[in-house]
Amino acid sequence: MKIASHVDKISRLLQLRDRLDPLADFELWYWTCLTAGTNIWNSSLHATGFTSEDRAFSTIPGVHVVPQSDGSCRRELRGPGDVSHVGWPAIPGDMPEPVQRLEAALHALEDHRDPCLRGDRTPTQAIVDDCHLALSQAISVYEELVLRDMHP
Repeated sequence: MKIASHVDKISRLLQLRDRLDPLADFELWYWTCLTAGTNIWNSSLHATGFTSEDRAFSTIPGVHVVPQSDGSCRRELRGPGDVSHVGWPAIPGDMPEPVQRLEAALHALEDHRDPCLRGDRTPTQAIVDDCHLALSQAISVYEELVLRDMHP
């Protein structure tokens, strides 16, 4: 996916997130955070040259669905493009310090997924605060790596 498409999606997700009550609407609020974070991750990896922003959609690591000129799609084996979650698939190479900060922030955000959405942990204000902090840190790196180049 193109960086500009990620940027648009991030903006729309953050606007939606701001309209939700983080505790009353936790699951939806959290998924907007997580999906925005995944788009932040992808756009940042594209901007730093670690992954391609080709119009190819990852289905499983290494397998992409690629639109064809006739409107159909074809599966292709390719290197890393858009990823589903931070760390899946792992991106090879030595990441610069801002990308490492971004990765750590997104892992901190994802730490709440299974216990709160798939487990029996009830979301609390402390969990909301942790998620908000992690996403704020991710947004800070995103602004540094992606948005600075889009709005000189």
